[in-house]
Amino acid sequence: MKNKDLLEIGASTIMSEQVLVINDLPGVAKVAGMSNLPILEAAQFEVALLPTLILSTHTLGYPGLVKHYLNEAFDEILDHWYDLQIQFKGCLTGYFADSQQITTTIDYLEKIDYTMPVIIDPIMADFGKLYDGFSEDFPEKFRKLVKYADIIVPNLTEACLITDYPYSEDLGPEDYPKIAQRLSDLGAKNVVLTSVFQEETKREEETGYYVYSEGSEPYYHMHKKEDTWFKGVGDISVSLITAYYLLGDSVQDAVIKSSDYIEQAIRHSFTVNRDKKLGIYFEPIIPEFSREIDEMRKQK
Repeated sequence: MKNKDLLEIGASTIMSEQVLVINDLPGVAKVAGMSNLPILEAAQFEVALLPTLILSTHTLGYPGLVKHYLNEAFDEILDHWYDLQIQFKGCLTGYFADSQQITTTIDYLEKIDYTMPVIIDPIMADFGKLYDGFSEDFPEKFRKLVKYADIIVPNLTEACLITDYPYSEDLGPEDYPKIAQRLSDLGAKNVVLTSVFQEETKREEETGYYVYSEGSEPYYHMHKKEDTWFKGVGDISVSLITAYYLLGDSVQDAVIKSSDYIEQAIRHSFTVNRDKKLGIYFEPIIPEFSREIDEMRKQK
């Protein structure tokens, strides 16, 4: 049998219920790829995971961190999947180890018959500045990736860096539409700004999402602001949003449902006195989430 025939067999047996996840992979702590995988698989998707970086733990709070960079293997893996003609139902991008990986991802999206939804979590910054070790060209590279986004889920710092909007700790509801419009102008179909507030009087009590889609009324979804902070909440949230969106929910509905599960998971985390560096204890929500997904699929 010729190589061409083998490729055609391979392509026919690899179905479109696979989701391409591009993110880092820590061995310990429920963040990044370690959150994306169980949630998307609980939604009955197969996950093709392309690690951008392999770590012993996540990067915050653990001494002696071990990192392994993919380097040229990142490009080679995408090239191999392209040669196999693998078609994905969707793509979720998270943490890139360097800006060249963003360029490689853009090149891959240009090469394939681009029809799949792309959800982008532009992990690179917070509190008004880039994370340590990130090169200054990250915002520019994300600016080019945004045009592929069905949904982009940035915090305010990331959104400001990508759109060149002046960042301030005083950003509020009067700024969100302007920032979201700039992301929309770059090509994003839907924008979900995270960690925002809706009313100045409730700024210390509530936090949530600002959802913006061209041609639709903007939407806020707020929830109680906890006194404590867990690592990786955003990773779980974007995983849930991706699952619901790929199954046909609107962005607004996906945000509402994901937020409800996040609140449940945080409550579970409090009951077990969990080390916050490990991320929130989301495993208890999986059975209920799985049953809901099962019903959604049956209705389809």
